[in-house]
Amino acid sequence: MCRSMSTAGAAARVAAIWLVALTLCMAPQAAFAAKAAGTSAAPASEEATSSKVHELLTLLADPKVQEWLEKQDEAKAAAGAASGTADNSISHELNSDLSAIREHIVGLAAALPDLPDQFQRGSTRVTAELGHGGRTRALLLLAVFVGLGFGLEWLFRQATQGVRVRLDALSLDTVGNRLRVVAVRFAFAFGLVAVFAIGSVGAFLAFDWPPLLRELLFGYLIAFLALRVANIVGHFLLAPHHEHFRIIPMDTAAARFWCRRLSAFVGVFAFGWVLFGLGATLGWSLEARQIVAYTLGLVLLAIALEAVWRRPVTPEDAIEVSSPAKHHHHRLGHGGRNTLLSIGIVLLWVLWVLHAMASFWLMLVAITLPLAIGVTRGAVEHLLRPCSAEAAESGPTVLTICLERGIRALLIIGAVAVLAWGGASISPTFTAKIRGWGG
Repeated sequence: MCRSMSTAGAAARVAAIWLVALTLCMAPQAAFAAKAAGTSAAPASEEATSSKVHELLTLLADPKVQEWLEKQDEAKAAAGAASGTADNSISHELNSDLSAIREHIVGLAAALPDLPDQFQRGSTRVTAELGHGGRTRALLLLAVFVGLGFGLEWLFRQATQGVRVRLDALSLDTVGNRLRVVAVRFAFAFGLVAVFAIGSVGAFLAFDWPPLLRELLFGYLIAFLALRVANIVGHFLLAPHHEHFRIIPMDTAAARFWCRRLSAFVGVFAFGWVLFGLGATLGWSLEARQIVAYTLGLVLLAIALEAVWRRPVTPEDAIEVSSPAKHHHHRLGHGGRNTLLSIGIVLLWVLWVLHAMASFWLMLVAITLPLAIGVTRGAVEHLLRPCSAEAAESGPTVLTICLERGIRALLIIGAVAVLAWGGASISPTFTAKIRGWGG
């Protein structure tokens, strides 16, 4: 880069030399023309000017002078590169991140006293566009379309009752039968989601609505759809009322526990997400919407912490509790795992509030990836378990090992993709900065 800059500097100097020479050489001719027109000229000064031009050209043509000028250009280029490196240093980036976090917290604190006024302005806008009875009418319409979704889902269940009865009577002693049941139950779960979406969201979109009412109802119908998806997925994986259909191995009490927590967490998240988006339509500032989101995040934090500490004890945890000395040197105990999970979950909320999103995504992946790998490994081993005790004693089959490692690889690739997406979405120049730090 310095070589190209010095070459460019040399070319610029050559052009300047020729321009000066041409200008000064034209000066005597202009003076001669002026004299011919009757203008007085000073021959002594012309001779002095020509002598100085000759000296300047001789000096610029000297190789030592040209070498000195090239060194000056290289020194300037090195100083500019050092200044750019200092600006992109890690300490500079950390200082910028801390300044951004400080400004974010100050903005939230400044917006806090104005929250009641912003809520009042939003309420006034809803009343102005929907009328005094608009809220009641919107709630009734929401109940009607959600009811249509559940009604169409009930009809689907009635139409597929014969298939479900045959599934209940099917023996699950072989791996093939288990996989067929999983495939049929997946199709049934997909059908439930589809008919609920058609009966609620689809029926709503078939009519023309005022803009604000359309946005309100559509957002909350999507939230109800997300809640219904979470409930159906929980029943598909955990089967809280049909133990023989359970994909993730656990007892019935644990299956019901996790199914309820999954629905509660997704429901609060979905409705909070819709409310955050509607806040912009209602005229709330970004800081006010963030305060509402962080407050609802406390509800999510409470659900997660309650799930961690009140989760049913697994058989391995029961063994550790009954004989802690035996397992003290082998693995972390039940209470230790709960403490680490709780610290990680609280840190997630804190990093989210501080807007330290790079650390947030890293912490999220560090918590969820090991849990996801453990759950999928247990599900694969449960579904592909051998039929006989002799085969079970021989160890996992080749299919079990390949499927388990394949899913693990996909989870790791997905985690890396999440980290890359999260880092790139924080700053448009994220990739450029990383390359700069790497030299």
